[in-house]
Amino acid sequence: MVSPQAESLSADMASATFEFDVIIVGAGISGIGSARYLQHECPGKSYVILEGMETFGGTWHTHRYPGIRSDSDLYTFGYSFKPWTEAPVATRERIIAYLGAVIEEEDLSRHIRYRHRVLSANWSSADKIWTLEVRNESTGERLRFRTSFLWMCQGYYRHEEGFTPEWKGTKDFKGRIVHLQAWP
Repeated sequence: MVSPQAESLSADMASATFEFDVIIVGAGISGIGSARYLQHECPGKSYVILEGMETFGGTWHTHRYPGIRSDSDLYTFGYSFKPWTEAPVATRERIIAYLGAVIEEEDLSRHIRYRHRVLSANWSSADKIWTLEVRNESTGERLRFRTSFLWMCQGYYRHEEGFTPEWKGTKDFKGRIVHLQAWP
């Protein structure tokens, strides 16, 4: 099924096409780790990381409520190529610093395209290729990316707007309801 966004892209055709051996979607913990392993295990492969937000970190970038920290130990949550050496339960700030250090040490920043939102991804069995329609959120430009290997590392949160369920009596509640992703 083609999304309405993808249909409008087809009508105006993307203004540029970029081809990579691998496209990684998301510059959070999974995307950063995937890029590092790809870079070391398949050094001849070209790749790009498409990140919809303005910076890396995923959940650790969007969730900013007081006291936020990991809910599992970083000894098992961290990367095997860069073992976690601090306290086992880490704050958001320490996790962001850890991810930033990996990006810097592994020279990953040149592969990350921030504010590049994937609008659709379509597979062609005949061509054995993925075609992604992407919007550069900074310029509004529509872009097309093609790859034979699409690595989805975008996580499971919708970072633009967190899900808030309806509870019985929500409309009668006089207090303020704040989603963790929109902490004031």
